[in-house]
Amino acid sequence: MDYKESDQWYFGDYVGNLPGRYYSLLLNFVIVLLFAHIALTTEPTVNTESNKVLFSFALQLIELFFISDYIGKLANSWSHFDYSPIGFLRVFFSRIALLDLIIVLLLLTNLYSNDTFVVIGMYIVKSILSIYFSSFQKIIRRLHFIIFDSPAYTFFPLILLSIVTYMLAFCIYLIERVNDPDHFGSIVRSFWFSIVTMTTIGYGDVTPATPLGKVLAILFGIVGIICIALLTANILEANTKFNDSEYTP
Repeated sequence: MDYKESDQWYFGDYVGNLPGRYYSLLLNFVIVLLFAHIALTTEPTVNTESNKVLFSFALQLIELFFISDYIGKLANSWSHFDYSPIGFLRVFFSRIALLDLIIVLLLLTNLYSNDTFVVIGMYIVKSILSIYFSSFQKIIRRLHFIIFDSPAYTFFPLILLSIVTYMLAFCIYLIERVNDPDHFGSIVRSFWFSIVTMTTIGYGDVTPATPLGKVLAILFGIVGIICIALLTANILEANTKFNDSEYTP
């Protein structure tokens, strides 16, 4: 039997059918619950003494799910080798299986607390892999097509936006460096205002004081709107090309 490590580990027999899709959704839902659990435990007003028992119980359920998930995938993959010892070793030491094993061990050993970059990073990787090896592969293919099919054309507005952002930082530095050296005393410091303006976020925490600086910010802000509109249009056009390529016989 042709064995594909990644596909079979993520229940590849069922990809595209209801069991596989439902399990993929369940797995990602539990990962989202874990992220929410980690976030809530860092909030003192929520993680009170009265709620610690509830949080601990929820974490134990999540841990139990991931242990069951690992054992189930191990057995599913091993079955493709008719449960032979060599087949078990091949599955056990595969890269994706080892990743899941590390995640389970991190949960059980408490070597790192749950809000560390190590644990969160591992779960982000697990979430990405579970999405990739599931019925969401078409979304991944779509993103790959948009990014790599014609990147120079698709992301030309982004390149233009980067250049204009630097120009604004340079100009606003020359104009405002005397009036507000804390925020515009260098080109590097001016980048915060420039990026916020060009991306049309506009926090308003840093603003130019001179009339020329204000006029410049308005003009560059309009250019930023145009660049983002062009970027959106190009991405939508690339998405349309992907749809045409998918459904062309």
